[in-house]
Amino acid sequence: MFIGIDDTDSEKGLCTTYLAAVLMERLRSLGEVKGFPKLIRLNPCARFKTRGNAAISFELESDRPEDVKEEAIQAVLELSDFSGVNTNPGLVVAERVTPRMEAFYRRALTEILEIQEARDLLDEEGIWHRGFKKGRGLIGALAAIGATLPDFTYELIVYRERQRWSTPRVIDSESVWEADERTYPDTWDTVDRQSGRVVFAPHSGDPVLFGIRGRDPDVLETAFRTIRSEPSERRVLYITNQGTDSHILDGEIALVREDQSYRLRGSVAGEPRAIAGGHLFFTLQDGGSALNCAAFEPTKGFRSIVKLLRPGDEVEVYGAVRDETLNLEKINILRLAEQHIHIVPACPICGRRMESAGRGQGYRCRRCKTHAEGRKREVADRELETGFYEVPPSARRHLAKPLVRMMGVRTHPSR
Repeated sequence: MFIGIDDTDSEKGLCTTYLAAVLMERLRSLGEVKGFPKLIRLNPCARFKTRGNAAISFELESDRPEDVKEEAIQAVLELSDFSGVNTNPGLVVAERVTPRMEAFYRRALTEILEIQEARDLLDEEGIWHRGFKKGRGLIGALAAIGATLPDFTYELIVYRERQRWSTPRVIDSESVWEADERTYPDTWDTVDRQSGRVVFAPHSGDPVLFGIRGRDPDVLETAFRTIRSEPSERRVLYITNQGTDSHILDGEIALVREDQSYRLRGSVAGEPRAIAGGHLFFTLQDGGSALNCAAFEPTKGFRSIVKLLRPGDEVEVYGAVRDETLNLEKINILRLAEQHIHIVPACPICGRRMESAGRGQGYRCRRCKTHAEGRKREVADRELETGFYEVPPSARRHLAKPLVRMMGVRTHPSR
């Protein structure tokens, strides 16, 4: 059977991945978990998400399905924060994964779905489920079971002892930097070198101590054993769609829709412009269509790249469209437009720059008595190179593919 869970945490605490970790342990007496549990991130534009918009699913081999369902219900009742305004848990137990469930997952990655759509599919497919409060978690629980992962990464999540929840985390930062040094680029988003911050540990009161992301389970284990921290209660290795760009749709500017994430090509229509708060914007155009693109203040050094764009530069942008603006996750600079400068001519004898001989009279060198007609027009050197640029780890969405995972293209990683 396939078990999916979602929407059990709140902004204040608890965590769906922790609930799943505890449930998998409790189910050992009733069956065997097959393969890696899945940590599935869904559309990052979802307006009712609690924190990271993650759902969990895992496969269980058992001949006691009714006992499994009862144990799962008890875990949801015990380890969900029902006080949260946006906490509306969903629990799904399916006997198989159908093509309609897989299609539902792909939609949940890129669209905003209604609860009734999940309920209708569950009923039509005859899938056992339980929704709590509004039952919005049925969307993610169903999508997590239907998730197909043509591209995937791993995350090793380490959980705190219960008596330490809501207290400051004790993690030796020097050992975290050491772990990053030993395992990067096979792990990523552990630290942010631009800001000098450790970014793999949450700051909320939830049960997660930290999470290490990477491409190889053995390397994740190496990083874990390097890090010195408070004692942990348990750890679980998840297979995940994080860092895959699976939320990105190929699109055209004229056809973009709100709350979806796109890869769009076009040219820069004007000089980048800054507004109060440190946010930076430019206009992307393609034919008669145009769209605002934004590098918000949390993207830090990435804004210095955007600031160097000039009209006519051909680019490919990645990001989510909210309020008619694309929030940049990364940018691929395809071609730089030529920029020209006018240079006062140099004296052919002494090499010094000439001075104006008067309006409309060209330039002269008083010392050598030489004359030139006007300023020279030359191609200016650009401080920018073609290739991919990305936001730093502290501003990266869970689903966004880091440049260290992109092979065969020219990249400028954030570190």
